[in-house]
Amino acid sequence: MNIPLIINLTLQDFRDRYAGSIFGIVWALISPIVMIVVYLMVFTEIMGSRLAGSSNLSSFSIFLISGLLPWLAFMSTVLRTSSSFLDKKSIITKIRVNLSFFFCHISLSEFLTLMVSISAFTLIYIFFLHEQLSISLFVNLFCLLLVQQIFAYSIGVIFGVVNVFYRDVREFLSIFMNIWFWMTPIVWVPSIAPQWLQNFQSGLNPYFWFLEEYRGIFLYGNESRFEKILFLALASSLVFATSVFFVKYLEKEIRDNL
Repeated sequence: MNIPLIINLTLQDFRDRYAGSIFGIVWALISPIVMIVVYLMVFTEIMGSRLAGSSNLSSFSIFLISGLLPWLAFMSTVLRTSSSFLDKKSIITKIRVNLSFFFCHISLSEFLTLMVSISAFTLIYIFFLHEQLSISLFVNLFCLLLVQQIFAYSIGVIFGVVNVFYRDVREFLSIFMNIWFWMTPIVWVPSIAPQWLQNFQSGLNPYFWFLEEYRGIFLYGNESRFEKILFLALASSLVFATSVFFVKYLEKEIRDNL
């Protein structure tokens, strides 16, 4: 793994995303803000959504934003990584690169964009709600977001390998991520869901495990237990190791089919 190369690719990807635009990096704030406003209008003004035991709009806003911003980075990382083998086939077929790590700049670039959005949200959270987040909570949040991006990258690599052999996977994955989004209580409150869906969240939905921690930090000021972060890190590492094995095992076939 060439760390300087990965850093350069990460910064290049981050710059290229906003190169030539008038607002530049400000788009990292504008896009999620517009989406959040739309969801807030639909779920609070039209559907009247509120957190249980609270009629306060700000509570639901925090509930929504603390889940939606990380999800956008997660989804973008999975989708972009899954198509990278085909998008970069001109490089892969000519240069001997480590396929397991070559695309991790995507995850890191999305992580940088996410940190910009989260930082802006945190400043607004502190300024308007007069709430304080301790340094330990920031460290918790940083670690959780980083582990999330490792998890997202690993999923993207696995689907990216399959996509080399079955080109319909890209379209299937887009549909699957949309279903996953609506099956996860990101824009809806868990208490309104039927019991089977609530059971699904805690037992079979890995993103819900991250979501609980984000909401615990911003809604309740709870620090994630070390055991929970360690569990998420180990689970993400296991998925990452699986993706590396997958690439190594099929590397010759991958290069032949590009």
